[in-house]
Amino acid sequence: MDVRGSAGIFSVLKACLKNPFTFYLRFLFNLISNKRRFQNFRQDYMASVTDCRCEPTVTIYKDAEVRSCQIGSFTYIGPNATITLVQIGRFCSIGPNCQIGLGKHPTRQFVSTSPAFFSSARQCGTTFVNSNHFGENLPVIIGNDVWIGANVLIGGGIRIGNGAIIGAGAVVMSDVPDFAIYGGVPARFIRARFTPEQTAWLLQFEWWNRDEAWLISHAHLFSDISELIAGCQAEQS
Repeated sequence: MDVRGSAGIFSVLKACLKNPFTFYLRFLFNLISNKRRFQNFRQDYMASVTDCRCEPTVTIYKDAEVRSCQIGSFTYIGPNATITLVQIGRFCSIGPNCQIGLGKHPTRQFVSTSPAFFSSARQCGTTFVNSNHFGENLPVIIGNDVWIGANVLIGGGIRIGNGAIIGAGAVVMSDVPDFAIYGGVPARFIRARFTPEQTAWLLQFEWWNRDEAWLISHAHLFSDISELIAGCQAEQS
């Protein structure tokens, strides 16, 4: 077979792989595989969840792409989100169009920001190094009960504390403390959600680790932090 014939076959194969029906088959296979692996798992149309571990009761909305992640119970990921190499706690709410786990580039000491000088992955088609000289893909850790608004960008290697809130459109390039509200570009501290005493109690109590029966019986207290603390302290006394 001549070169032109080989090129023609490769063109046909590439066209088949990009065919909408082929994409649908990939989605269907991925969906069936995940439904077998995970309990009470919901994966909407054309969402992709690969190389992940999910606790029971997780929802991934349409067109989201989730790779190499750990996801805790009662967490949902909004449509069109792209999430890579992230450990996500329980009861997290991640809005649409978020990008979490973005690759890093060096900004100090290195002469160039191009991965051709620090990575062997050939992102730009070639590389001038034989090994990696910079941690470009670092895991992100998201605590429990975290709310991340729409269109948020979070760089690699970031830690988002328990109970934190990230406002829509924020660009997060540094760690976020527990129960803090951050927003803006770059994201900055806006205010604390609770008093220091209430925050300390929540971190010690860890309600997100309680079983479902406890959550059902105490859900009526969750509209007021003071009532929850008082109710739980009364039970313990």
